[in-house]
Formats: sequence, structure tokens, C-alpha cells
Amino acid sequence: MNASGRVFVLANRIVLITGGTRGIGFALAKTFLSVGDRVVITSKTAESIEQAEGDLVQFKDQLWAKRCDVRDRKDCRQLIQDIVQEFDRIDILINNAGICADGQFYKMSGENWDHVTDTNINSLYNVTQPVVKQMMKQPEPSYIYSMTSTAGMYGVFGQANYSASKAAVIGFTYALADEVKRFNIQVNAVSPAAKTDMTIPAIKRAEEECARKGEPFPDYWRIGSSEQVATRIIQLIDSPKTPTGTVFGINGEQVWNYHRPERSEYCI
Repeated sequence: MNASGRVFVLANRIVLITGGTRGIGFALAKTFLSVGDRVVITSKTAESIEQAEGDLVQFKDQLWAKRCDVRDRKDCRQLIQDIVQEFDRIDILINNAGICADGQFYKMSGENWDHVTDTNINSLYNVTQPVVKQMMKQPEPSYIYSMTSTAGMYGVFGQANYSASKAAVIGFTYALADEVKRFNIQVNAVSPAAKTDMTIPAIKRAEEECARKGEPFPDYWRIGSSEQVATRIIQLIDSPKTPTGTVFGINGEQVWNYHRPERSEYCI
């Protein structure tokens, strides 16, 4: 147990984090590395890989940074094959890679729709299917966590593509959790609130809008750090009480779970 009270259940796990070179993915990589796990991070650009390797040089013996475009099915299958050949297993997958390309739907280009859905939805199949096939062979518990967003639950003006993609993550999580629980694979999703390259512009716009209107800054925009999100995700993985098939919200020190929508009957 460390000073924060976290119990380290198992070190030396093999962890794959897509989009692990910045933001929450990078914070996750650093946190897993710091407790002795071996971590594979991916990015679609060599420049991002080189930057992350330099920033994590103290963990060079535990880190494997690989260029991989999660939109490319062959790329992903080769990546998983390489990881299994090198380490014999994959214990944890974090589907973290994601982008947004905002704009009102009636003006949205097909390129922006495809770019977001290919990255945020199709990558779930491209990466997770070969990982699941490997995890099914392993005797120890395995874990799959995917990043979603409140945009996928409630929708956000100007983010039809992003909202659709994050709603897909939730449905994917519920379905896959039911399918693979008999193989001792836990599948969950996380809706994180953290200051990242993706969220900082939105926070700034909200601050400016509140200042213009003379309104107080909403509490829901007072969000924590990527490091806090990373710590809480690892705590969820480490805890034997964490259920499967759950969508968790994380903001700073707070962790909660979202309930599935209830079915209701109505007649016209």
C-alpha cells in the first residue's frame, strides 16, 4: 500500500494503451509504469512516439512505444501479434485513442464524420477483437476499459459525430461485457473529466461566455487532472469489487457509475 492508500494488487502486467502519447493516455502510461507494469503505447505518428519515449526515458526498460493507426485493421492486428510474440500475453487494454472534429451537422463534411467515427468507433473493433481472442486463452483475469463521454449519453450541440461515436462506446461496453465475462474478462467504460488538449479550448470558451454574461463558472467545468483520472482507473482495475459492464464517471477524486436507462412502457 502506498501513501494514497492504494493497494497494488499486481505489478508486471502487460498493458496496451491506444493514443498513449498525450493527455489521459500518457498519464495512464506513466502511472502504470511507475508501479512496475510493462506498457505498450501507440500513436499514428512517429513524432508523437519519439516525444513520449523521451518524456518517459526513465521507464525505457518497461516501455514499448509503437506507431499504429487504430483506423487501420491490418496495422492493429500486426500490433497485437507483435505484443503477444514479445510478452506472451495482454492483461489490460485501454481504448483511449479518440478525436473530435466539431461542427453543426447540416454543415459537417463527410470527411469529418468519417474521421471521427473511424477513429472512435471502428478502432474498437480493430484493436479489441484480436486482444479479446488473446485474453480468452489466458488463465488470469483481464481488463478492457474504453473512453466514452457524457456527449454519448446526452448529446452535445455541434458534436453529432463525436456524440454518436461515444454513444457507440457505451453500447459496445455493455454488449462485450456480457459476451466475455465467462472468460474472466472485465469490460468497462470511463467518462473522464480532465484538462487535456481536447477539453481546454472548451473550458476557455465556457469561462469567456460566463464572464461576458456575468454568470458564475459552472461547477461541472471545474475538472481535475489527467493524472487523477489515471489513478482512479487503475484503482478500479485493482479493486476486486469493481463490476463489469459499467460506465464510470471520474472527475478529480470523485468516481461514480451511471445507471443504464430503464425500460418504460407507454401506449399511444
